[in-house]
Amino acid sequence: MEEEKIKDEILKFLHDKLGGHYSGKVLDYGTSMKNCSSMEDPDGYARFTGPCGDTVEIFLRVKNERIEDISYTTDGCLTSHAAVSAATEMAKGKSPGECLRISQSAILDHLGGLPEGEQHCALLASITLHKALRNYAVRKKP
Repeated sequence: MEEEKIKDEILKFLHDKLGGHYSGKVLDYGTSMKNCSSMEDPDGYARFTGPCGDTVEIFLRVKNERIEDISYTTDGCLTSHAAVSAATEMAKGKSPGECLRISQSAILDHLGGLPEGEQHCALLASITLHKALRNYAVRKKP
């Protein structure tokens, strides 16, 4: 209970300091970094560096044609973490085909938007996710 109160206070502080440019979801995903870790022996993997210089890695584990586990790493900023973390949460439990619908605009909608100069982070997340799905499909073929 106390941890939740502290987290809420930190998120409010960040929101106030950042001038309200970010939604609560962006701050939550960007600071909690859900699914931020590497994965041993993934079923699908991709690494991609965007034009901004941020690099994202996505790791997939698929069971019964559903994303059972998914994680990521990035050396990027708060919005990169938020976008990739959101993409991983959006993918959990879905089929690889359904995950192809996780686009830049779907991530931006999920997050409640990003400032114009940072929307490329959602594109970086979706490109890396799609590359990991492609890698899974190639590995799966007999």
